[in-house]
Amino acid sequence: MNVFNRLVVVLLILLAILVIIVVVVVPKRSFDTTAIFFTWLAKNSSYYMQSKAEWPLFATARVVIGGLLLLGCLLILYFEFRRPRRKVIRAQKLTGGESFITVESIAQRLAYNIDQLPDVVGVTPRITGYGRQGLDLELLLETAPEVDVPMKTEEVLQVTKEVVTERMGLKLGKTQVKIKHAPYPKA
Repeated sequence: MNVFNRLVVVLLILLAILVIIVVVVVPKRSFDTTAIFFTWLAKNSSYYMQSKAEWPLFATARVVIGGLLLLGCLLILYFEFRRPRRKVIRAQKLTGGESFITVESIAQRLAYNIDQLPDVVGVTPRITGYGRQGLDLELLLETAPEVDVPMKTEEVLQVTKEVVTERMGLKLGKTQVKIKHAPYPKA
């Protein structure tokens, strides 16, 4: 959503720059054109407001278009002011201070330690922080084709628990291991 916010802001700034340049270069012509446009708009809208046959359609169109524009503005404001996902997690086993560990560091350390296991080709950790100290893990594990899945899962969970809780001092929540086998070698 950050890219969308930046795109909207850049487009609004470019539009403001264009309007400022036009008003500065040809002020009389710009104000005359604006006055003509709003006079035309007032004249045509007064026709629809006074016409008994057209009034319900005009009122409905105003409500729908105004509601959509208002909803769009509120959505942009929501995405602009919402708090981003936490990028750090607080360690829990400390006395006299606080320590925060970045999610990237946790993922890098987990990937390194799990990659050391036999029959593990690669691992991609996905970490979600919750509360003040905990984290949930989703491990996308690529293994050798002939691996014993239950045994390898237990081994990965043991290494994960050791790294996260004992070595890093974090609280481990739910852990999911999703295994994908590497392709068999071609004969």
